[in-house]
Amino acid sequence: MTSPRAIGPVRFGPGAEFDLIRRLVNPDDLLPVGVSLGPGDDAAVLEGGWVLSTDISLEGVHFRRVWLEDKEIGFRAVSCALSDLAAMAAVPVGVFVSMAANDEEVVEALQSGCREAASEAGAVILGGDLSNTSGPVFIDVVGLGSTNRPGLRSGAITGNEIWVTGRLGASSTAVRVWQRGGEPPPEARKAFARPSPRCEEGYYLVEQGIANALIDISDGLAGDSAHLAAASGVQIVLEAAAIPVAPIAVEVLGPEEALQVALHGGEDYELCFAAGPDAVDPSYFQDHFGLEITRVGHVCEGSGVWIDQGGSDPEPLMRSGFDHYAADVL
Repeated sequence: MTSPRAIGPVRFGPGAEFDLIRRLVNPDDLLPVGVSLGPGDDAAVLEGGWVLSTDISLEGVHFRRVWLEDKEIGFRAVSCALSDLAAMAAVPVGVFVSMAANDEEVVEALQSGCREAASEAGAVILGGDLSNTSGPVFIDVVGLGSTNRPGLRSGAITGNEIWVTGRLGASSTAVRVWQRGGEPPPEARKAFARPSPRCEEGYYLVEQGIANALIDISDGLAGDSAHLAAASGVQIVLEAAAIPVAPIAVEVLGPEEALQVALHGGEDYELCFAAGPDAVDPSYFQDHFGLEITRVGHVCEGSGVWIDQGGSDPEPLMRSGFDHYAADVL
């Protein structure tokens, strides 16, 4: 019988939230029998290829009810949780939804959205919990998936290229507009309200041996690429001119602010991955998934995330992604 393994140090990128997580996880704890991967990635992996993730959606932190309908809130909560499964190259099987709200009609609307999001991903609601509350609406989603070969944040090596799926910044653009008292354009609003977890794409990238390291973009490209760099023990250099900023972000915010929300805003739920040179065929990806894919940087020796603005040497990217415990969160 294999001896139990210690969890070991959890390797995240910088940020107050992740410093706190590092303090909460005891690296000397032993993984139970049957657990292949514990804390430190997007989800836990059990023997047999079962993958478990968990994700919180809290009113006033992750959404505002004046921004979204209750059904949209439920849809978004499940979609965000399923994105963690996509980052592990897992096929969604089911979700467990626990929620707290003070009105039965609200609960039913939230559940309807949760069920729709799960169904679109090929999963079902397997259970959960329910509570009444006088406080904010709260949804906790546990995702259950299955994989033959989990995608991990570790594995990027010097010489790899960094790629992202889709376009970045539309969701954060909607948040910026709401916070400024406006109503975002439909395209930006949809990006926030109905994110699409890239489960099929994540599975394909790992099963075909394309992605050496994989993560979803929930906290912004800067922050999540920092997690890849930390987990892999490498430096990532992003090329500012190559980052696929959503056109609606540029239209609403202007090019400079749009680039900033693409880097730091989060809520995109696209995939970021490291792959060897010539391993990625963008035309096949577009034809097969109807989704563009863009090379945004490369991996080299060192640590952290650097940015190449063009015309000078790359500089360290001092600001990371969305951080629940930082003073400058959105």
